[in-house]
Amino acid sequence: MNLYSAQNLWLLLLLPLFIVLIALNARRLKQRFAHFAELAFMPVYLGRRSPFYSTLKLSLLVMVFALLVVALARPQWDYREQEVSSLGMDIIFAIDVSRSMEAEDIQPDRLTRSILQVSAFVDQLKTDRLGVISFAGAATVECPLTDDHEAVKMVLSSLSTESAVRAGTNIGRALELARTAFQAGSGAGVLILISDGEDLAAESVAKARDLSSDGVRIYTMGVGSEAGAMIRNPYNGEERLSKLDANTLRRIAEAGGGEFFRITPSATEIQLLLSRIYQSEKRQSNRRTINLYKEQYHIFILAALFFLILESLILPLKRADGERTHD
Repeated sequence: MNLYSAQNLWLLLLLPLFIVLIALNARRLKQRFAHFAELAFMPVYLGRRSPFYSTLKLSLLVMVFALLVVALARPQWDYREQEVSSLGMDIIFAIDVSRSMEAEDIQPDRLTRSILQVSAFVDQLKTDRLGVISFAGAATVECPLTDDHEAVKMVLSSLSTESAVRAGTNIGRALELARTAFQAGSGAGVLILISDGEDLAAESVAKARDLSSDGVRIYTMGVGSEAGAMIRNPYNGEERLSKLDANTLRRIAEAGGGEFFRITPSATEIQLLLSRIYQSEKRQSNRRTINLYKEQYHIFILAALFFLILESLILPLKRADGERTHD
């Protein structure tokens, strides 16, 4: 069972207060009676009043309150299928977070510049579903395909080279994971790969062909320069030169039926990439079936209504000998 508004259950803490008020009410009744008669006459005055039925009526009211609180928590169980549609495309960003992305041959560094460009790209999208994959020696789905663009931007801002689950650079792993992510959606879409192109596994072109065969078009964005920059290994202190491998990225884009773009500080490539995508891809309504919990709050409301009616039909009087008390 799922509770959509579980915080409303805090209202159940009022139940002990109600019980205390009921107990105080009995004492207050005695005090009021003592103002105009001796307490010894109280049993005579309340002779026909039934303690059992009076308590039952109060208990039913407390139960009605508890049921209404549960209804406010919106309990849900069982599932119902619902078909939803979204106008636009499925676009996944695969972003390199390997150590080579710390190089500063583009300011402030390759990874930061990549995140800035992708965030600016996201700002210009409206109805497309977006996803984010980060990769180094291994790949991770940071954000599955979603319509929530603000969530995508939050994920982008959290990326760093420290988030890499394995050292190295394996672009093929990112392409393989993207294939699975697209199959969970409509199956087709656009993959935008952002990297410096240093692929240590050298299987990316073959993986790009596999992804393209599923109807996914691949665009690559290279970050860095051919001249390169020195990067330092934080574990052993060794330094090496890291360069942009534009040739590998071009081959991946060619195998994926897309194009290669170079990331620049001016960000002019964003508009060019957008125009290429929308010229090549058809914006269509993607339909998919999702499972949703069934709302069950009405059951508790009906139960509360039943007990409320029952409470109103009960008279707090004792049964007379040989006869039954009627409304």
